[in-house]
Amino acid sequence: MILLDKESLHRLGAGESIAALCRDLRIDRAEFDRRWQRTIEARVPAIAGNVLAGVHASVEIQRDQWGIPHIYAKDDRDLYFGLGYAMAQDRLFQLDYLRRKGLGRLAEVLGKSGLESDTVARTVGLNRIAAAEWNRLPDEVQGVLKSFAAGVNLLIEQSKDNPPIE
Repeated sequence: MILLDKESLHRLGAGESIAALCRDLRIDRAEFDRRWQRTIEARVPAIAGNVLAGVHASVEIQRDQWGIPHIYAKDDRDLYFGLGYAMAQDRLFQLDYLRRKGLGRLAEVLGKSGLESDTVARTVGLNRIAAAEWNRLPDEVQGVLKSFAAGVNLLIEQSKDNPPIE
């Protein structure tokens, strides 16, 4: 099964045309479409499964016919762990984008086009504000948010070589 490689996906993401990519790969459009379909299928989250690492008890994530995750857990922390995991399956790029935006680090991935946003975020001090707000949260809220982050981080660790596609 031949998939599109990371370089090809980066080229498409940078706006290169499918026709140019096909020419360089020496494949026709039908072969590109087959590879694209297989690449997407390889990166789509599982319909159902148990997430075990990082939880107190079993967390079950079932996706319905529309791909919407339904998460079952015995306690709130495990539920938020499953939510973080499922959200990362569906929205990892968006989560990373918003994290970088708040930290004033968009230019690291966007280049010059991210500088203005970075300057605003750093001038306003969004990171400092978030840290101060974090310290004011009750322990229980901090706990579920840490569990959410642990779920996101587990998905990142598990999918390093084959990240979700958005």
